[in-house]
Amino acid sequence: MGIRNRDEQRRQAGCIAARNAAGTVRQNEFHAIETELAGHAAFGDARRILDRRRAFALLSLKKAASRASPSVQAFCKELCDERHRPAADAILADPVMLADIDALPSAIRRGDESRVAETEELCATMLRRMRTGTSDFPTAAGCPLRIHPPGASFAIALWDPDVPASIFKRRVEAAFHASCPKASLRRPEPAFVDAIERGCALLALVLPELCASVLAHVCLIGVVDSGRWSSSTAFCIVSTFFIRLEHSRPPWKIAETLLHEALHCKLGDIVRTRSIFSREYAGFPKIRAVWRENQTWHPSRAFSAFHVYVHLALFFARVEHMETAVAGAFGAMPASFRRGFQTALERAEYLRRAINDIGLLLTRDGRLMFAWLSQMLQRLSAAA
Repeated sequence: MGIRNRDEQRRQAGCIAARNAAGTVRQNEFHAIETELAGHAAFGDARRILDRRRAFALLSLKKAASRASPSVQAFCKELCDERHRPAADAILADPVMLADIDALPSAIRRGDESRVAETEELCATMLRRMRTGTSDFPTAAGCPLRIHPPGASFAIALWDPDVPASIFKRRVEAAFHASCPKASLRRPEPAFVDAIERGCALLALVLPELCASVLAHVCLIGVVDSGRWSSSTAFCIVSTFFIRLEHSRPPWKIAETLLHEALHCKLGDIVRTRSIFSREYAGFPKIRAVWRENQTWHPSRAFSAFHVYVHLALFFARVEHMETAVAGAFGAMPASFRRGFQTALERAEYLRRAINDIGLLLTRDGRLMFAWLSQMLQRLSAAA
């Protein structure tokens, strides 16, 4: 009897050791996937993507400057001067400025004098700021509240709707109303700011490399007081999203929301500098999102959701592993998160098949990005 008990104890110990070893291998693979998602040269590395965005903005401005006012020409010349590099980098990170630079060549071609005049005024304002050495971006001038992601060298401004009237304010509010109809912008309460910071801190603990990578694409967060959704990205200006004022939301859900919306901002930066979608894709069939009351999605929206769900699958996988370690600081994990990994995998796979079935939707860069995300999804599934 004693020998059998010892044999059983050895067998159980062997099983525990095997499970622990398998768990270690699984977490090592998840870490490797995180490093790849945060560091891929074309589609992951924030520094390279943002440098490319800056270069494309300068190129767009140079093309437009020859047909624009002297103030635009002077602004373009000084932006290219290496002596002004720090101020120029801050200016070229400004959400409103980037959107206007992107739109200026087409506004000139269309003869949209009103839009061209406003962009020229923006350039003159930026030129004055650059010459005085002002290092922050003016869209958030007057917004005193900032979120500082752990370990990051940048800060994210929280929009204050009481800032003085300006072109920058008009642009932000127009983007908000386009993204969030029937809602109102609000000044963030201190408790809400604290909740966002806790969500940031949790995301940084769960996915430190990915947190820094995706949040580098966010410059501005606006707070709204109502809506059927918890958050919405402003696609008409870069690096901006809006989130519902609800400081009682658990930090787990806020961390998920920050990751989700920052990924939309990141993809927006990629699309601004790389041709992802074929020009002929407008006539392709819509993709049905069965989990969203059978909504029909434009192929580009389905691609964006595919991008998000691959990353969310990794987030939920890491959350499950770390729940016990961080619950003391952040509270119990929501029950809905317990199926989060499997749900994200299933939705990502559904979208992968649907996009693949459409065919000629993607350009060369689009096909490379789709193949890369599909490979990450395959590795996540294998590690499940």
